[in-house]
Amino acid sequence: MKHIRLLSILFPGLVLACSTQACGGDGPKPINFGQDQCAHCRMTVSDARFGSQLVTTKGRAYVFDDVQCLIAFVKAGTEASEDVAAYYLSDYVNENKLQPVEKLLFLRSESLKSPMRGDIAAFASREDLEKVREVHGGDVLTWEDLWK
Repeated sequence: MKHIRLLSILFPGLVLACSTQACGGDGPKPINFGQDQCAHCRMTVSDARFGSQLVTTKGRAYVFDDVQCLIAFVKAGTEASEDVAAYYLSDYVNENKLQPVEKLLFLRSESLKSPMRGDIAAFASREDLEKVREVHGGDVLTWEDLWK
């Protein structure tokens, strides 16, 4: 009888813990560069400077090799825009460091040569953007500009 009572106390807590773990926490999920496939073009995500991610309100993470693939994926209706909880892009100078798009600045330059030739890099600081812009040239864009 004690075992049944103990199980009735522990089981709901265990179910709750497992269900919140399955949905994931806040923030981006790690991208396995060289292994994960782009959710849009199906190419292997290999260049950490251009990786991006969309996380849904249900916690599902989609990985992309280029921000242009992320945008095309959403525009195609594969995942409804209202179901997107957050967008994350790699900080170009801090490879593998995904940042929310609200904190990023964007540079488009043909000499950046991103995987799908969107040629857009994201930066967490204006200083880093300007250093790369001195070398590659290009135009500074907003997140909204990328969707036009």
